Amino acid sequence: MTYLAFHLVFLLPPLLILLATGFPRPPRLWAYLLMPLIALVYTTPWDNYLVWQGVWGYPEGRVLLRLGYVPLEEYLFFLLQPLLTGAFLHRVAGAPPPGAGGLARVAGGGMWLLLAALGVLLLALGGRYLYLGLTLAYFAPVFVLQWAFGGDLLWGWRRALLLGAGLPTLYLWFADAWAIREGIWWISPRYTLGLGAFGLPLEEMAFFLFTNLAVVQGLLLAWHPEALRRLR
Repeated sequence: MTYLAFHLVFLLPPLLILLATGFPRPPRLWAYLLMPLIALVYTTPWDNYLVWQGVWGYPEGRVLLRLGYVPLEEYLFFLLQPLLTGAFLHRVAGAPPPGAGGLARVAGGGMWLLLAALGVLLLALGGRYLYLGLTLAYFAPVFVLQWAFGGDLLWGWRRALLLGAGLPTLYLWFADAWAIREGIWWISPRYTLGLGAFGLPLEEMAFFLFTNLAVVQGLLLAWHPEALRRLR
């Protein structure tokens, strides 16, 4: 199977079903459509660096063409994953709850700050810590900002946060493990810890969890009226 066929099997069908049965409408629509573009811009440098370093790669014959170090289908993934996760989140989010107070902002921001520092440390160690370090160092600072700004809102919306990030992550773990077994892409054991489950490296599990958290937390904040009032 090619990378493009992977999209046609695993991403497009559930996305189309979700959109056909519950398309986001204003005022949630603008953030839903903007999130894939933000994901594309933010993730592109990180992904190109990982491929350049040989952390992961794609066999010849499985991709159409490459833009930089990354195949076209990977950029398409940057767009489709936020659309899929966001469409599912829209189904489970419900109405925005009230904020839960400042403690959640401090605790959440502080926790992600520690994980960002851990990522920098692992990045400095390199070698088998490289993939995990790059993931923590690149995405945890985003979560620091999200929780410092609206951690109380995210905590109040925690059911939607857990469901909206958790279930798409489980689904993408399954799809990713299948793609690795099929040889659509590979992960270098040189840059991973050798831990994981069902053939899926720990670092890949963290990657999909973190990217879905970035999407879900960003959308929940964009959809919350209190977050918009704070911006003003």
